[in-house]
Amino acid sequence: MGLLAGKVALITGGGTGIGRGIARMFAEEGASVVVAARRELPLLETCKLAPEAISHVRMDLTLHEERAHALATTIERHGRLDILVSNAGAQLWKSFAETTDEEIDTICMTNLAATARLFKQALPLLEASSGNIVVISSTAARYTVVPSQKLSIYGASKAGLNQLTRALAPELGLLGVRINAVAPGLTRGEYSGESLDLEADEATKAWIASVTPLGRIGEPEDIAQSVTWLASDRASWVTGQVIDASGGWQISGG
Repeated sequence: MGLLAGKVALITGGGTGIGRGIARMFAEEGASVVVAARRELPLLETCKLAPEAISHVRMDLTLHEERAHALATTIERHGRLDILVSNAGAQLWKSFAETTDEEIDTICMTNLAATARLFKQALPLLEASSGNIVVISSTAARYTVVPSQKLSIYGASKAGLNQLTRALAPELGLLGVRINAVAPGLTRGEYSGESLDLEADEATKAWIASVTPLGRIGEPEDIAQSVTWLASDRASWVTGQVIDASGGWQISGG
């Protein structure tokens, strides 16, 4: 029996990177998983990892109707929702002075406002199952070590998610619902691939390893381990926490 046997999970941003890693691990631990994102092809690739356990639904996090559709689809397929993993988001690697008003609106809407709205829509379902929410935050929400200098708006939006996690914990706890967050450091995946050529640039990889106490770049599975534990009954006495999963990046002042 896996840690999540019999559980039903909806994972937003489940088509690539960390979301895909979480979906794979959830399936291995016995959960029925629905992955949601805007692009269908990456979602289909995630489903291939465990077709008997993972299905998909297209969803733009910023649209009310599509959030509602993803939640309704999960209930139609599995009859309940036990775990909501809020991984979908937008990242911007840009100096503050060069950031446009439109980019500020997009980052804040996607990462904070739309995510909060998803929580509100999902709450009745999670209350019915005494379920839980796991938020994917970022170490950029609490630290400004390299490379966070060009993540000012992104980091601020994730800081909002950290506070939302803490502020909601006592309110949701009265309803039997837990909420926690995992804050990754630099993790191999789609966003990091856009900013740093981690496969080709050996000097960059060596530098990252040198400023990370555990000596390597994070993998999606590293984040998935923490998320799986928080989502499981083994963390039934844990709520309102933000756990750094960064290999110690912020400790070293990278």
